[in-house]
Amino acid sequence: MKLRERIKAYKLRTQVWVAEIMFLIFILSLVAYQIPALRENDVISNILLALFTSILVTVFTITADIIVCYNNHKNEEFLEDLHLFGIQHLHRDKKEVLKCLLSECDSMIWISGYRLILTCELKNDIYDSIIRGADLKAVICPPWSDAFKMVYGSNEKVIDNYLRVFSTINKARKETGKTGKQIEVVFVDKPIFSDTYRVDQNLVTGPYMHNRDPEYRRLMAKDFFSYNIVRKSDLYNIVQTEYETLYSEAKWRLNWDKFEIIHKEIEENDKRESEKIEDFLSSCEEINVMDAAV
Repeated sequence: MKLRERIKAYKLRTQVWVAEIMFLIFILSLVAYQIPALRENDVISNILLALFTSILVTVFTITADIIVCYNNHKNEEFLEDLHLFGIQHLHRDKKEVLKCLLSECDSMIWISGYRLILTCELKNDIYDSIIRGADLKAVICPPWSDAFKMVYGSNEKVIDNYLRVFSTINKARKETGKTGKQIEVVFVDKPIFSDTYRVDQNLVTGPYMHNRDPEYRRLMAKDFFSYNIVRKSDLYNIVQTEYETLYSEAKWRLNWDKFEIIHKEIEENDKRESEKIEDFLSSCEEINVMDAAV
């Protein structure tokens, strides 16, 4: 859109016209001030001097107001475009956003991920949500899968995070009497590109990055931007469908009864990471592709 069209669309034409007229008067008064016959008259010269200086200030003020209004309209237009696309809010601190949403959650939680670092930090909030009545579905790319190794290699120590998260979830499951269908964890052997959480009807997602950081050697998804998605938008449907597709193509499902036994055994013995992974895998059941009901 051209500048003139934007000025018309933003309803700034009146201010622009006033600024142009005032600037023209300023030029005329400045020219008149330069006429010797008028300048030699003290009264007229003082009036002209006061006139063009005050008009100049007015022109600057109106111009500044036009610029501010113009930029505000552009910002509103940008935010409206984001909202129409489906983005409700942009965030840098995903943990803070999820903690806030989980504090009122009582219906549904979706989790996704690889190493469950952020999920482990939120495990108590997730526990409280399940106690309030929320069901849970988790789609995880586990350390024994080729997809995980392709992204993070074979040296990541993540099973302790898995044990902390799933033992907390299992505790809530048992206390509420929920079934394995209501509290379900499945594992996929394909890369997960979006770090997606659902808290009731709120979808919060963001990309996984491959930058390195000093502590975890990879930049975590929670360190990059995340965004809430507007319900009933195309973007909401796309992200939801991606998650449901991953879920439907899961290869393993966590058996809670087996997990409880394995978790206790791992806690009682000093085992290496590879042994923990092997034990944890034994608590999972293989499922056929497309068997998982969304």
